[in-house]
Amino acid sequence: MNVSQQIMQPGVPGRALVEVGDQLPAHTDRVDISKSISFLQRHFWLIAAVIAACMLVGALYSVLADKTYTATAVTSLETSNEELVNTSSQQTGTPAPDLSAAFIETQVEIITSREMASRVAEALEMLEGADAPERRQIVDTLQDNVAAGRSGESYALSISYDAPTPEEAAKIANEFARQFTLWNVLATQTRTGEAMGTISERLEELRAQAQADTADLQSYRIANDLLSTSGSSLTEQEISSYNQEVTRARAEASEAQARLNTATAQLRSGSSGEDVGAALGSGVIGSLRAQESTLAGQVANLSSRYGPNHPELVRTRGELAEVRQRIQAEINRVISNLRAERDVANQRLASLTGSLGAAQAKLSRSNAAMVGLSELERKAEASQGLYETYLSSYKQLLAAEGTERPNARIITLAEIPSKPSAPNTILNMALSLVLGVGLGVFAAMIADATSKGISTPEQIEQELGQNYLASIPLLQSVSKGATGVGAVLEEPRSPFTEAFRSLMIAVEQQCETPPQVIAITSTLPKEGKTVTSTCLAQMLAMQGHPTLLVDCDYVKRGVSRLLNLSDETQGLLDVLSGKATLSEAIRQGSEGLAILPIVSTSERAESLMSGPEFEEFLTALRQGFKYVILDLPPVLPIAATRSIAQYADTTIMLARWRSTTVPAVQAALRQLPRGRVSRAGIALTQVDLRKRGLFSKRDPNFYYKEYREYYA
Repeated sequence: MNVSQQIMQPGVPGRALVEVGDQLPAHTDRVDISKSISFLQRHFWLIAAVIAACMLVGALYSVLADKTYTATAVTSLETSNEELVNTSSQQTGTPAPDLSAAFIETQVEIITSREMASRVAEALEMLEGADAPERRQIVDTLQDNVAAGRSGESYALSISYDAPTPEEAAKIANEFARQFTLWNVLATQTRTGEAMGTISERLEELRAQAQADTADLQSYRIANDLLSTSGSSLTEQEISSYNQEVTRARAEASEAQARLNTATAQLRSGSSGEDVGAALGSGVIGSLRAQESTLAGQVANLSSRYGPNHPELVRTRGELAEVRQRIQAEINRVISNLRAERDVANQRLASLTGSLGAAQAKLSRSNAAMVGLSELERKAEASQGLYETYLSSYKQLLAAEGTERPNARIITLAEIPSKPSAPNTILNMALSLVLGVGLGVFAAMIADATSKGISTPEQIEQELGQNYLASIPLLQSVSKGATGVGAVLEEPRSPFTEAFRSLMIAVEQQCETPPQVIAITSTLPKEGKTVTSTCLAQMLAMQGHPTLLVDCDYVKRGVSRLLNLSDETQGLLDVLSGKATLSEAIRQGSEGLAILPIVSTSERAESLMSGPEFEEFLTALRQGFKYVILDLPPVLPIAATRSIAQYADTTIMLARWRSTTVPAVQAALRQLPRGRVSRAGIALTQVDLRKRGLFSKRDPNFYYKEYREYYA
């Protein structure tokens, strides 16, 4: 009988029929939080055990680990320092400290350096009597246990040291701080000494250079006659003097020429020379004029008394004439002197003018040489200035030597710690908790990865592409009294019995018409196939439906053994072979259930149940029973199962919860091709309802705790 492959999606009320194939459905990329929660619930005890183990290890470590004490001293870096020298060409001396991040990081490296650890060891006398390996070990220990760092964005550096005793931690931390400040002083002194040595060497070079440049300047001046006094060259001074002399000589020459011209003009106008200005200023002429006046008066007096030939008068007149001759001679001499003075003045002016021209020519030559002189002067001034700058720097460094201030100072000494810094119990337990959670989840993931057993409806639908029918509970998880088929009879309203009702309803929903012949099989043995077949048939019989349970497992004869019918004389194979009639072979069970056992094995069992005889047999059963339940052998070990299943209206595949793997079920499904076998879907068996976390929220069993009281 062919059954439609249209099925209702289980668990989703009101959905239309959809086509289900062997292909896996598309997955959504959306994160399903419920899956994560379900994962954690499934592995709760595993994760809890791992967390507890990690917490125990953390607690033991906190109790048994060696105690470590940490003491911290605080130093401060100076934010300013006097800059001793700052020139345009070179900066020397002790500059202001650079408090950039790189500088501070350098200071941290200095504090934690091996050199600093060696200084601390020597200062605390820790190296006395130790050989070389021990000394290295001591220094290594100090370096490994010291730590330094910047306090926020401040200029403070925290120096911490870890030690097994609080006193040792405080002592060594303070010594590191003290050695750091001393190192700063030593570093400053070293820089100062190096600067002084550098400046001293450079100073000698600059002094020699300045002297050489000055000597070159003087030699150039002498060679080019550029010597000067009062800020000007000698040639310029000479020209200035000549200009003054020429001016005076020109004035004197003009004056002499004017006197001569005046005297000449007076003589030319008929004057006897008595009124010549030069003559009037002569003392000799004045004396002669006085004699002339006296003699003229005597001549007038004698002329009035005596005659013209009077000897006294003649004599006096002779004397008067002689005086007048002498006056004329003196006037002529004065005029001659004026001419001589004029000539002398002109000659002097000509001489001075010539000398001035020569000096001016010399100055022109000197001006051409001034270009070289200026260059030499600038060079000499630069050399002298640089020398004086270095000399001043050297004097300042010399004066500051021995008064250096460190760039760091201690602002807080380390106190003896009152409690150990390690092990940190709270931190250890927190880390143990985090590690435990991580390892627990990882262990759960490994457990999930290594356990391939099917446990949720999603695996059936998404990984296998099959319909999920129902979950048959493990009887011990829902009932403590009855066992096996007796649970259905004794507790008809128990969750165990209700699971078979759900299974039957799900099967009917997968078929267009209610199925009569229902085959039940499993992938592998021991998956609850026989119990499921028997309980389902018993439940149908209890509902008043004529039901026949047929044991088709001719290898194990599970139903026959379970119901203690294996010792009967007639059974299924006898009916198929014609040795017995159906009514002779059927046995009656509880509540009207009819059972057709297999009482013996036969070499023809497989051919009898795979051939047309079996199909005819089922046709006859349809006439007398509403439901015929076939308990088939497992699919993978018995090849005939696929042949028997094709005669059923529908086939239920069973998978043992958390045991049967997806690949195994896939292999079994390939043995039951959908074109030949009508598959209703897959049901899970032996489901432990006590392990709620292992269920999907889509599985009704997930809510068992909420509704189990309903069955009480």
